[in-house]
Amino acid sequence: MATALLIIDVQRSLLDEGPWNAQGFLDSVKRLIANARQSGATVVYIRDRRVEPDGTLDASLPQLPADLHVDKDYCDAFLGTELHALLRERAITRLVVCGMQTDYCVDTTCRRAASLGYDVQLASDAHTTVDHEYLSGEQIVRHHNRILRNFRAQAGRVRSLPSEAVRFAQAE
Repeated sequence: MATALLIIDVQRSLLDEGPWNAQGFLDSVKRLIANARQSGATVVYIRDRRVEPDGTLDASLPQLPADLHVDKDYCDAFLGTELHALLRERAITRLVVCGMQTDYCVDTTCRRAASLGYDVQLASDAHTTVDHEYLSGEQIVRHHNRILRNFRAQAGRVRSLPSEAVRFAQAE
């Protein structure tokens, strides 16, 4: 089963907002990238064009020329982008998802991917967000890990697991 790692919106201005557990989050994302590369999985960087003033990807993320880059205008990384076509061209059926903002772009992309039939693994320690009026960033992350731990949509599903349990290799 071909796998891709989707790295959603790890952009400088979003990190500057002070998301929950920022350094732990970045360490987990880098670990996922290393594991993806070691297994031959496709690495996809997704960037939100609406992020200002600095929408560049965080410089600490290792990027290679073979990595795919997708720019988006909505929370859903599939809406109005070539993401689904790029994944289909590569016969990718499993997605590992990490990134920012848990309650917007990560959640929406995971649910849409499941609706499109992908087997989605949300790395529970590799997504984050900022505090909001009623919930802290930590509470939001924990809530989404819980509600997405076994989310099904048609033939697809989302499972939430820690990054060390994520599998990039063939089907389990």
